[in-house]
Amino acid sequence: MKHPWVNILILVFVTVEFVSGFFGLVSGMRDEAVFIIIHRIAGYGLVVLLVWKVAVILFALRNRKRGRMERTGSLVLFGLLIVTLGLGFAWSAAGPYYFRPPSGITWSGVSWHIYISVLLIPLVVMHAITYIKSFPLPLSFWVERRSFLRFAGVALAGLLFWQTGEQVVRAAGLSGKDRRFTGSYEGTRINGDFPVVSWLNDEAPRTDMGLWRLSVHGLVKRDLSLEYADLTTNDEMTATIDCTGGWYSEQVWRGVPLAHLLDEAELLPGARSVKVTSATGYYRRFTIAEAREYLLATHVGDGLLSRGHGYPLRLAARGKRGFEWVKWVTDIEIDARPKWLQPPLPIQ
Repeated sequence: MKHPWVNILILVFVTVEFVSGFFGLVSGMRDEAVFIIIHRIAGYGLVVLLVWKVAVILFALRNRKRGRMERTGSLVLFGLLIVTLGLGFAWSAAGPYYFRPPSGITWSGVSWHIYISVLLIPLVVMHAITYIKSFPLPLSFWVERRSFLRFAGVALAGLLFWQTGEQVVRAAGLSGKDRRFTGSYEGTRINGDFPVVSWLNDEAPRTDMGLWRLSVHGLVKRDLSLEYADLTTNDEMTATIDCTGGWYSEQVWRGVPLAHLLDEAELLPGARSVKVTSATGYYRRFTIAEAREYLLATHVGDGLLSRGHGYPLRLAARGKRGFEWVKWVTDIEIDARPKWLQPPLPIQ
């Protein structure tokens, strides 16, 4: 078989892509940008490896001992890798672009990059199992100097291609030069005017303000049941909401600091996290220290939140990605569960 090490390195680099891509997706702080950097380097490294992969594919097509399904699977996997890499490179260089499928929902290029990557996961796992069964590798392969040099060489090539690509984008004045460290592009600078998006099927509920209350409870000395008027203070926070769909917007948010409510309720010993829940059931959990830095917003820019943006109350979580900014907040629970005891991405 030609270049058997190529398949192994592709599996390694694809794994690095998945892991770094996930952590890059959920990271909203600049000091966490290392995950996105690794993701980009590994992506360029995969391009280098796919040149050699062509030889492997040609061998597989000529090898009649391998089943048609196996050969077809290899071609599909190769094609999807090319597509998802191309979508990512185009987003990073040319700027934001969008697709509108028959469903009528507009999806960004980076969203398609993510969705196809998720589709690739089971295909890569099945391909890896099949490959390892067909071409078992001795343990010595993983500790050979030659294997390390190949990995290091591809990683270095990825680093060089990434830096070259960044220089070309800047020199050519492409839109990619203006993207944020997360890969997102500015949506708008107009007060309170930015895209209305929700996670999956989390739709804006109808709210009867005569009945609406915010409940604060759990490991606290006193439970709170607050009306909307109790929350319309003049505390402000400038924060950037950065959506995983590829846009960001810096806005001035106004409302009540979550720390004020925690202090008023008085936390009991053993309190470890704050669970912020929407009227839809959507929730995210934060450490006590994180929660104290956030704002429960009633206004954005010069006006009230719109229904699509979370009226009457949404969480402004500076330093977090958009899916952590819970909208239509009705419940805050303080308990002893650790922050990590929740799905890494919402499943509601």
